Amino acid sequence: MSLPTLNQYHKKPYQAIDPALPALQQTGRTVIVTGGNSGIGYAIARGFVKANAARVIILGRRKDVVTSAAARLQEEGRHFGSGTDVQGRTCDISDLASTENLWKALESEGISVDVLVLSAASYGATETILDGGLSKVWGDFESNVRSTLDMTGRFYKQKTTDSGQTKVRYLHAHPKLCYAHISQFLVNISSCAAYMWSTMGPDRPTYGLTKNASTLLLQQIAQDTRPTDMQIVSFHPGGVLTDSAKRVGGDNLKGLVFDDENLPGHFSVWAATPEARFLHGRFVWANWDVDELKTGPVREQIDTDEHFLKVGVEGLSEKMGGMVMA
Repeated sequence: MSLPTLNQYHKKPYQAIDPALPALQQTGRTVIVTGGNSGIGYAIARGFVKANAARVIILGRRKDVVTSAAARLQEEGRHFGSGTDVQGRTCDISDLASTENLWKALESEGISVDVLVLSAASYGATETILDGGLSKVWGDFESNVRSTLDMTGRFYKQKTTDSGQTKVRYLHAHPKLCYAHISQFLVNISSCAAYMWSTMGPDRPTYGLTKNASTLLLQQIAQDTRPTDMQIVSFHPGGVLTDSAKRVGGDNLKGLVFDDENLPGHFSVWAATPEARFLHGRFVWANWDVDELKTGPVREQIDTDEHFLKVGVEGLSEKMGGMVMA
């Protein structure tokens, strides 16, 4: 799917989002990728290695799997000529104790995270919401929504930088009171299922429901957060035939031309730079051409319509007005 005013629809990586570009370099940054041990998450981690991040930390629930993936990516990095330190850490993002242990460990090691990529997700069960019941449905909310709030909050409120100093952001009224300005980048791997209810995975209703909720959650956080403090961009990664997609039936879609996993991998790197600042709090597709987004009619609509490319109610918008109280 594309917007009527966009001419290009990409299925493979292209020059404008090449991690090797000087404008997209991640030099000196520490990057965390949840679900980074496989599929799209792994491709995203690879993109940041190509962009020469100082450190890429991939998270996964199983120690053997995440350790093996980190070693494989470290070896790939050597072939790229990248000096990125790749680490695999065990963390279940749906478990609050597990995420607390992760962030405490990072703090104790003096590691400050500059980029957080939220890629891990639960697909949910193939049953209706009412058949699934409270326990299963709420479990999907914990995996896809509560984890988003938990990880975002811990990311934003980190206490230390790599130098051991306390993180301080400029105050609105008194910028000179703070020693430095800290910029962070949050990249949220959402899904078109967040709004394409009847066509994308209708047999797994909690997936679209929780993707909608987590995208809206970050949209609201972005509304209260300056992009120069923490830039937030959500996007649909495209149609990538990952192993997890195969397990939920994607392998049955014969004859379709799927997207290259490195398309969302490279798009994530671009989204974690000031070039994407105009998309703060909005939702886009990795398939859309970034040069067209930056300069074309879509950019004009973004600049003039604060509700464009945001979660809402189809047919209604805040700009249409509210209740009549007279």
